[in-house]
Amino acid sequence: MNPSQLLKSYRGRRLKSQEDIAKILDVSRQTYTTWENNPISVETNVLFNILIAIGVDESEIHDFFNALEQDYLSYKENNKECE
Repeated sequence: MNPSQLLKSYRGRRLKSQEDIAKILDVSRQTYTTWENNPISVETNVLFNILIAIGVDESEIHDFFNALEQDYLSYKENNKECE
């Protein structure tokens, strides 16, 4: 699963809406949706706040950051010609 799918899955398993998480983070639902759909562009501290707001455990945090790393490496590899 990619990081975006993982965030959606974690949130769904806890029966929380995007609006619920946005309220906890004190941002608009639209801002949270943007973060959830493209976590690779979100600062690390914000990602940790999202994961905490969702209520994930340590293994889920580990899985999420592994998926994020894979996304980053794939992005980097696909954009080598832009360097």
